[in-house]
Amino acid sequence: MTTEDALLSKISEISELQGTLYIDEKGFSLERFSVKKSKVPVRKPTTRGGVYFTNTTAYKAKASTRVLSIIDEIPKMMLGPSADFKPILIKTDLQLDGVKRRLTLITHLTNTMNNKTKVELNLIVDKINLE
Repeated sequence: MTTEDALLSKISEISELQGTLYIDEKGFSLERFSVKKSKVPVRKPTTRGGVYFTNTTAYKAKASTRVLSIIDEIPKMMLGPSADFKPILIKTDLQLDGVKRRLTLITHLTNTMNNKTKVELNLIVDKINLE
């Protein structure tokens, strides 16, 4: 298990995290988010907007926000409306092994659901940085 996998595994044990989601330097406060390891329905390497999915499992993040202005940013993030398929950063501060650390998840959006009061985002975690 790599250091990144071990860290993601530890983070996935925390049921509700809070943080901020960044799209092109714009910050959106997250009501909550979580990270879980799950199966990816891919049996061979594929490409989606320059992002390679090669494993049969991946860490996925589920985030929700009540900042509805994020809806205007979704076309920039999703493959389809945008050929760029831009990465999305989620930043949070965590207490790990008794030390407060800054965690940054580099993710890509897979889908969204929204209603009158909130937006839920489903993302794949590509990379993780710990400061």
